[in-house]
Amino acid sequence: MYHGLIDVPTFAYFDFGNVWMGSLLGDMNYRIEPLKKAEPPALKVSVWYGEICFELGQISTEFEEEFSDDGYQRVIVKINELAAEYRKKLSEPRN
Repeated sequence: MYHGLIDVPTFAYFDFGNVWMGSLLGDMNYRIEPLKKAEPPALKVSVWYGEICFELGQISTEFEEEFSDDGYQRVIVKINELAAEYRKKLSEPRN
């Protein structure tokens, strides 16, 4: 399901313990991992750039939100903000 610029499943997907990865704008990649056993439980987000897999990529941004529908909504907002910043950077003239 699309939320702004990103494709993310519903919160129930993460409640079942599934990890989600996506990419946009050519080479902006994101991974959302449920940390249900953490104290407190959280949704962990990693963002990296380039055409390389998560395991080999250099993580540029990482953050966590509470493991709840509200936390899920904040994850969506933050990834969209990062995507908008990256899109703006891509549109700037290069020297």
